[in-house]
Amino acid sequence: MALAGCVVGISHGGTLQVTPGLVKADDRKARAELQRGDADEEGSGVDEKAAQEDEEAAAGLSAALTEELTAIRTAALRVELAGRPDVALVGILHALVSRVFYDYYGRIEPAVEVTGQRRNLAPSVKEPDACRALTGWNDVMEGWAERVPGNPADLWPWLVAQSQDVLLDLLAVVTAANLNAVVARHETSKERIAYTDLMAVAVGLDMGLWWAPEAVFLARLSKAEIAGVMREAGCAEDAAKAVERGAKPEGVLQAEKELDGRGWLPTVLRMPASPESESPTEVALAAE
Repeated sequence: MALAGCVVGISHGGTLQVTPGLVKADDRKARAELQRGDADEEGSGVDEKAAQEDEEAAAGLSAALTEELTAIRTAALRVELAGRPDVALVGILHALVSRVFYDYYGRIEPAVEVTGQRRNLAPSVKEPDACRALTGWNDVMEGWAERVPGNPADLWPWLVAQSQDVLLDLLAVVTAANLNAVVARHETSKERIAYTDLMAVAVGLDMGLWWAPEAVFLARLSKAEIAGVMREAGCAEDAAKAVERGAKPEGVLQAEKELDGRGWLPTVLRMPASPESESPTEVALAAE
């Protein structure tokens, strides 16, 4: 009789005898296969992690930098949307109607997250105080904070007393506050991001007004990447080579000077080429 790595039997003297360390051949084979399976699973996890890192490297920007840039884009888009009640009305209706008139399997993931709250964008930006888009959005919020009643109990009668124009302007602001176009690490909401592209087109978002390739951005790239940006922006080849060969601190300052006024933007900040060529749902499905 065999039990868990030992053989149990009766000795010649009639006593119980347990011989440890013996395993049946079939059991050894099964255990070896199980151990190989565990090793394969561990290896696949490492492979998946390496593949993800390779994908991030191929994209040209780290996940942290992508999150920061799209947070800046979200702030800029909020400012633009706050001044466009017509587009904000479409955005809030898009979110609400999708929840009311479609069942679970037909629902979409809109750009506006109707929660009555706003995602704080500052933690995603390395230097929020120096971010023009965040400053612009904070100015919008502070301006309206001075207009609405300080006591929540007074909000209803205050709203009833406002003109439709004021209500539409306020609707634009609270819709913008719920807009989320941030691409965070391990982002799965590709449909939501695709809908923000449609909204960017609707408001005519020009990120060149809100962001520029300044030293704080360039310092987070390698010298080769900085030179690549310069070439893509149309800078002189001699200047790009000088950045590649020289010390990085000086290269960052030189690149900032060379890029000034050229209007270069990272891919995540550029206006979508043809957002209506396929639906955001199709974009999300294709990315899966």
